[in-house]
Amino acid sequence: MKLKTPHYVELESMQDLARLVCALERAPLPVFSLHFHGDNVLAAQADLLMGSPVIYYAKFKGQGEFLAYRNTGGVEDITAVEAITNPTFVYAPIIHVDKLPDSMIKNAKVDKKSKYISIKLKDVASLAKVSSFKMFYDEGPLPLFLFKDKKSIIGTFLSMNDSDNVSYFYYVALNSVPSGTFVKYSSQRVEKPEFTNKIDEHGYIYMKVIRLRKNHPLVMLHD
Repeated sequence: MKLKTPHYVELESMQDLARLVCALERAPLPVFSLHFHGDNVLAAQADLLMGSPVIYYAKFKGQGEFLAYRNTGGVEDITAVEAITNPTFVYAPIIHVDKLPDSMIKNAKVDKKSKYISIKLKDVASLAKVSSFKMFYDEGPLPLFLFKDKKSIIGTFLSMNDSDNVSYFYYVALNSVPSGTFVKYSSQRVEKPEFTNKIDEHGYIYMKVIRLRKNHPLVMLHD
């Protein structure tokens, strides 16, 4: 089987990568330490688009065997450590890559055929329903990706079933850049979703917000 070239998408910070792989996850995703385009980075695969891995990464200057993350009172603590010693943290294993196959070193070319089909929603409540619907199947909510286009765009990626070759990007255009790192939502209360840094208030569903360094190269938005 021929390995398809990945799509690499840079995140705004290591905090975003740690939130992506650790926050609200039953089992944290493994991250890969590698040399990419002249920088040391940590990277994680979060999706598969038409057979090509979609890999999110952030520049990384530290060293360690595990990426430790916790959110306490709305404050995120993130560090690379040599061993798992503190049970208040969630740990993602760091896999050190010595050499990648040539097909994985370069970034895949992007054309219209290799982009997500975008669907614009009316409000954040609709986006929260898309993100959280898999919780009915005992899965965690989908992460929400935030980036700047003509407006601030927040959305999530979804294939309706595992055999579907079509992937969609459901999104909302915001009038301002939100400061929170999570979206708080309740299907049992008559109130709008809100952005927050805290994830400890009971009775709500929380969805993590992942900020990109630039606009998403695999998304074509509606005007």
